[in-house]
Amino acid sequence: MDQLQIALAKDILEDDAKHITSLIENQQHLCVSCPAFEEVIDTQMFGFSKKVEFATAMGMLDEEEGQIMLSQLEKHLNDVYSEAFNTSKK
Repeated sequence: MDQLQIALAKDILEDDAKHITSLIENQQHLCVSCPAFEEVIDTQMFGFSKKVEFATAMGMLDEEEGQIMLSQLEKHLNDVYSEAFNTSKK
């Protein structure tokens, strides 16, 4: 696998993570706790984790990088949920 392909795979995964982050941020003021929104986010996160798993299996991403990408996205999602929860309590 050449370095250009590896860089492209990482760029694609980073773009996917940004897309999910954008989706979360755009919906946080509407209905973060709605079951439909939670289902969309769960589906997006599952799909992203499978892409990371595939990239790791193909040698385009090392396991640590993949785990970092996933944990950053999960942390952001948890932050949004916490903020929404705290806002709704006020």
